[in-house]
Amino acid sequence: MDIEAADTASWNIAESKVNGQPSIIRYRPDLHFVLGDKNYPKNLTIFWDYEYSDSSGMPSNTLSEEMRQFEDAIVPILDIDRLAIFVFTYTVNGTREWHFYTNDINAVGEKINSALSNLPKFPIKMQVETDADWTKLREVYELCR
Repeated sequence: MDIEAADTASWNIAESKVNGQPSIIRYRPDLHFVLGDKNYPKNLTIFWDYEYSDSSGMPSNTLSEEMRQFEDAIVPILDIDRLAIFVFTYTVNGTREWHFYTNDINAVGEKINSALSNLPKFPIKMQVETDADWTKLREVYELCR
């Protein structure tokens, strides 16, 4: 199975409202062929909760740049040998989530720590769930079709 690198893959953006607040999903539409791949049974979600100053619930330009710096630091190191597949981000009401599928959460944690070691501390939390059917990405595809 040949999974394209995240930085060269196509990405779509879907905008909606959740409880009156704008929401944005940025996702890879080209991963249907890998849904349920047993080589990547765990969903890693990285959460960044933030304060917002207007009614949009979206991050400020400065905060968006910090989030881009974070993403640019971790995605290449996880993606280079497809240790983790970066599948979507979700931003709404003071939270951005990054979603990955992986098999080796310990190796992913080590790579993330290494990638962030020389950067300012980011206010992130991580959650790992078994999701061998890739339910989270399937839900995104269902919402965004």
